Amino acid sequence: MSDSNYTLIRLPEVVRLTGLSRSCIYLKINNKSKYFDANFPRPVPLSSEIRGGVAWLLAEIQEWILSRLKVRSERKN
Repeated sequence: MSDSNYTLIRLPEVVRLTGLSRSCIYLKINNKSKYFDANFPRPVPLSSEIRGGVAWLLAEIQEWILSRLKVRSERKN
């Protein structure tokens, strides 16, 4: 794996890249939400504290975006 596969990004960058709001992102990762998306990347904890900061792997976010593009192209056919 290259170094870019380990790049962590914080929530404002996830919002910018995906176009989703902060609340929408957290609904997508909450398995009790009706908007839960098992395919959306899970955050990586940045500390051992329960309420510590989190980040996302850039490569996983990019992969999710590509999966959405694939769904779009399949719907056109």
